[in-house]
Amino acid sequence: MTTKADVVAPSSLSQRYLNYLGYIYLIAFLSYYVQFPALSSRSGIEPAELAFKRAYPWLYVNIVESGYCDADSFVELLNVLGVILSIVIASGIAHHGTIYLATTAMYRFLVVLGRSFYTFQWDILLVEAGFLTGICFAPWRTFTLFQASDDGNHNNEQQVGSWPIRFLFFKLMLMSGIVKIQANCPTWNNLTALEYHFATQPLSGPLAWYAHQLPPILLRLGVAATFIIEIPAAFLLVCPFVTMRKVGSWMQFSLQLLIILTGNYNFFNLLTMALCLPCMIGDTPRENVRSFNHRLWKAMQFAFCAIFLTWSCKEMFGIERIPDVIDPERRMLGLKLIMTSDDCNAILERAVPITVACTLIFTIATGVRSTLKKTTNRLSSCTHCLVCCICITSTAVSFIDITPNFNQTSLGRIMSAPGMQYVRRYSSNISHSYGLFRRMTGVGLIPIDAVDKHTRWAGIPPSIVARPEIIVEALIDDSEEWRELNFRWKPGRVDIFPRQVAPHQPRFDWRMWFAALSTAEHNPWFVSFIKKILDGCGPVLDLLDEPEIAAGTHNITLVRASLYHYDFTRLNSEWARRIPGAKVTNTSTFLRIPEQVWNRKLVRQYLPPLEASNPSLREYLEHAGYQSTICLDNKNRCSDVDPASLSSCHLARYLRNLSGTSWTMPLVAFLSSLILVRYCNSFQSRRQKNKLKLA
Repeated sequence: MTTKADVVAPSSLSQRYLNYLGYIYLIAFLSYYVQFPALSSRSGIEPAELAFKRAYPWLYVNIVESGYCDADSFVELLNVLGVILSIVIASGIAHHGTIYLATTAMYRFLVVLGRSFYTFQWDILLVEAGFLTGICFAPWRTFTLFQASDDGNHNNEQQVGSWPIRFLFFKLMLMSGIVKIQANCPTWNNLTALEYHFATQPLSGPLAWYAHQLPPILLRLGVAATFIIEIPAAFLLVCPFVTMRKVGSWMQFSLQLLIILTGNYNFFNLLTMALCLPCMIGDTPRENVRSFNHRLWKAMQFAFCAIFLTWSCKEMFGIERIPDVIDPERRMLGLKLIMTSDDCNAILERAVPITVACTLIFTIATGVRSTLKKTTNRLSSCTHCLVCCICITSTAVSFIDITPNFNQTSLGRIMSAPGMQYVRRYSSNISHSYGLFRRMTGVGLIPIDAVDKHTRWAGIPPSIVARPEIIVEALIDDSEEWRELNFRWKPGRVDIFPRQVAPHQPRFDWRMWFAALSTAEHNPWFVSFIKKILDGCGPVLDLLDEPEIAAGTHNITLVRASLYHYDFTRLNSEWARRIPGAKVTNTSTFLRIPEQVWNRKLVRQYLPPLEASNPSLREYLEHAGYQSTICLDNKNRCSDVDPASLSSCHLARYLRNLSGTSWTMPLVAFLSSLILVRYCNSFQSRRQKNKLKLA
């Protein structure tokens, strides 16, 4: 008879992580599906068929050229299958390694076909996290429906399999912090990055304008806290003791929550939060949790974390009291970064190899302990432990990209071994380096007549924001007056407040942010977009917030683009008045929303006026590899689609309209999955209770 002691309670954190990864995949697949017609379909800006033919020629020949299915229908079919598998994972219907690997493979396939619109780090991170989860963390020996696996072997495997995911999280955060210092960007070195960030990030959130008004000392403390969380606190994520890992995880969780409140970074922050869960998995028996020795040991770990983080602050930052240049009797708190790029290189050359070695040792030790348990298949446990060690080594390969003289380090010499060459070669398909905002963009030049002591704040010159932004203008019908075209999410009109769109990512609006940092010649996809709206392509016109043009009531005859510099308006404060060129409002309170949110000025012409029949436009696109493709008109945009994908076209159009006006689509998908999760969890709880009753 089954006894109560024989029933192994599944780890709730493990199941939550597996479910949450399904949520994130669901958001990613739905977001891709909604934007596919405008971005990657045959009539889109960058047709996926061209990338399909180059990246997967054998598959293209067997599917498209053989006549089984056209490229667009095949991509949409994979997208729908990805949505179905994501719902299966998120709802807890079934958790198995093959499901996670299949979902990851489909998303990676779609990312490759998405071309320049899917080159973001979170897409790569989702693929890497999904791969490690499928190989190391998800169950393989049991396939259960509507319940978590209650197999003791699987719980032991999760203890081992969590180490590769922890190391991935460590790599993500450490690289994100290290590259900021390695770049020698003045904004990061002076701790003034947040004085630019809220206004210059790709898509600001509703609270970004308010965060931009905070005093400089708070913003500089925020930059210092970011460095502490991303560099020293990252090492806590791979500690062998769960309390230390929890401290590091909660610090990362807090940082991601603040980023969510002020920016629109799609599912990236949610994925980072999900990676915190494997770090919180412990193996302390429940009967020992309340013991005095356990509490004492836990307090000692908290004390170690406090001492370590305090020492890190002392080594990384310097504090001094600086007299105000206007009022010398007034002292300002000056905070500066004393950690240099050489210090970061020393961390990469010495601390990272030690961390990799320790992580491998912890993984092997956890695997050995699991093999000593009676319920564990020893051969299977040894194989699983070996696979996890290989995955950790493969994940560490990407440190090559940011480590000077890598081959001279201990880790580099190990990687140079003959057997490790294969690991380095094949791991590049999955493992990548990370590091957002290596250099802060939108940093304006200080006017010569403004470089004086009266504009300084705590000894640092004022932070002048000059966010580059492309404004597209058009001649409509027979009009001779240029009209600014509004986009759904990117800044345009100065009276439009930033809106919330995450976890959905409007890829085109994001790419417009990158295009503004260079010229039109370096962004052929933008020129392709101009050609599409001149031709009246319905799916591409839906990217605009122009209902009459999208409906075909008006037609675009001529298009041009100009480059502007944007900045948030400022509340009436002492530090705002010291910033040359800043637009200061009449109010000094947060309670009143200003009539003008942005301040902008014209910089230069970005793209000269173009018409659809311009031969130079056609020649440029053909030279850039943008072959002439079909273009669905704005009246019957689904009429020219093959019958096999007709219903998919109408569904995508409906979902696209929902996502264009609000974030209803991601919300509906999230709530639907949440209902399924609740149902499956309640079903699982009833099964567990029935087992306990039989005991």
